[in-house]
Amino acid sequence: MASVHVLVGTKKGAWVYTADEARREWTLSPPMMPGWTINHLAVDTRRDTPRLLAGGAHWAWGPMVARSDDGGVTWTERSPGIAFEAERGVSVGSVWQVQPGRASEPGVVYAGTQPAGMFRSTDWGETWSPVDEVNNHPYREFWGDTGGGASTLHTIELHPTDPQCMYISIATGGTYVTHDNGKTWDICSHRAIATNPMQAAMWKEFAERYPQFADMEFPVPPGVDPQAVNEMHKMRIDVANPDRLWAQTHVGVFTSGDAAQSWQDVTVGLPSFHGFPIAVSRNGQGFAFVTPLAFEADNFRVMPGQFTVYRSKDHGGTWEPLTNGLPGPHDYQSVYREAMDTDGQPSEGVYIGTTNGEVWASMDAGDHWQRLPGTLPPILSVSTAVY
Repeated sequence: MASVHVLVGTKKGAWVYTADEARREWTLSPPMMPGWTINHLAVDTRRDTPRLLAGGAHWAWGPMVARSDDGGVTWTERSPGIAFEAERGVSVGSVWQVQPGRASEPGVVYAGTQPAGMFRSTDWGETWSPVDEVNNHPYREFWGDTGGGASTLHTIELHPTDPQCMYISIATGGTYVTHDNGKTWDICSHRAIATNPMQAAMWKEFAERYPQFADMEFPVPPGVDPQAVNEMHKMRIDVANPDRLWAQTHVGVFTSGDAAQSWQDVTVGLPSFHGFPIAVSRNGQGFAFVTPLAFEADNFRVMPGQFTVYRSKDHGGTWEPLTNGLPGPHDYQSVYREAMDTDGQPSEGVYIGTTNGEVWASMDAGDHWQRLPGTLPPILSVSTAVY
């Protein structure tokens, strides 16, 4: 019988929750890689023995994609090849995303980094090579690499049926698609123009309160909407309906029903246009989940007293608040961009990790919530695997 695994990356290491398919009782692993910053975890189930992959960095040892073949008891952190060429004048600071390749390409693993870069392994993550078509993209000058490397390649989404198609999303750099297995990459976020009245009113109020931001402009490619490029906080593909894409951006929630040919602003019905993660059901229901945050110039950006998840069952036409079992009032937490995922079970499991180190889970697509055992360091990522 398969088990459900919830993999949690934090600022001080990684943990894994495990339950059987009923998901009634959860066990929590001992800390893994203590002291490492773990931005994302994945499981490569294409091998006879599943391999755990962890992307992150250590303040002394630098960036890595760590591998474990014994369930996380022991790890190999050395990751040769995850480095930019010296003439670029900037170094990889951390790995932010790890994505095993398709079943049709055994051994292939992808990694996204900060500053924004993409790397590819053909030996299950043992060694790495740069994906030059991404790292040397003509739009790179607009990605904000200066000043310590603000750009981050935080999303790698593989099309579930088209082996030539893949999406990547770059903080401060836009979202791109390839239809030729990585030979060329076209920006596909520039059509996500923010137009809804709530956003316009909120931005107007924001500019009046903080006039120093009123004329803020960001360098973007010619003809590309700056609101869309700067930035998608997280983008997801609906694996059951791959023409359907979802994005939580800096200026609202967007969805596309035609594989990014067009985008619709579906922020209306949410209390804020701002947030970081977005999750999509994997079992064919087509549900989307977001966690809106208060938005203030001084980076308040937390749940304003009541922890609330919002769910849409109709492609963003309407949103419903879900709070049954979640903490509040007087609960001021936040959720980072990687810290929400679904498990694809017939009754969809939804999992969220908070900056306070709490993991919350729903086994019925958000109708009821429970807190999983333990309090962890600030949580950076939550991902799921069933095997």
